[in-house]
Amino acid sequence: MKKFPFEQSVYVFLSLAAVGGFLEAYTYLLHGGVFCNAQTGNLVLLALALFGGRFSSAAHYLFSILAYLAGIFVSVFLSRALKGTRAHVVVTAAELAAFIAVAFIPSGASDWYTYVSVSFICALQYNVFTVCRGAALSTTFCTNNLRQAAINLYKGAAEKDKTSLAKSGIYALVILFFALGAVLGAFASEKLGNYSVLLCSAILLPVCVLLVARGNRPAPPADNGENDGSQQIQPQHED
Repeated sequence: MKKFPFEQSVYVFLSLAAVGGFLEAYTYLLHGGVFCNAQTGNLVLLALALFGGRFSSAAHYLFSILAYLAGIFVSVFLSRALKGTRAHVVVTAAELAAFIAVAFIPSGASDWYTYVSVSFICALQYNVFTVCRGAALSTTFCTNNLRQAAINLYKGAAEKDKTSLAKSGIYALVILFFALGAVLGAFASEKLGNYSVLLCSAILLPVCVLLVARGNRPAPPADNGENDGSQQIQPQHED
């Protein structure tokens, strides 16, 4: 049986998916109706705002898109500059710290600080955590995950391919935890307000600790017949 590095474990990706779903609800409900996890919705809303002459509203979406692009640039730099699991550790620690900071932004402050920060962090997460046990995954949106779940389920059933069936199960679990995270995010946002984002830090803390602990162990042997995760497999579609 092939062994995978800890940063590709199902536990890590389910935790990140729950955080991704949580943030989607949190920023939309509490911080200006801006989507921070992926930018397709923001691009549409930006175009509609510009067409309607609502330039102040358009700026909200534009800043989120720019912050997301900045996060992608930084994630590429980290992946190239840091070896092994260190990029994953840095990104997880940065997320954990950023959510603590965001939770204590004064209530009267502009939503700009929150949605720009969260857009940047989501881009880091999306572009560093890309492969779970050989399956190309996103933990910040679900469009490609839904597609891949269906494709692998069909292939697994039609060709009796156990690997495809296993991948389909991973995609389904990630989608489920993303949805559960969104439900938790909506409930916590209503009850705890801005402090609710501290729950994301609580979810990420054990992930960060385990990434550090497991990262100091020797890397598992790669299987020459499969992708070993040393090259990132990027999901091709986003919400």
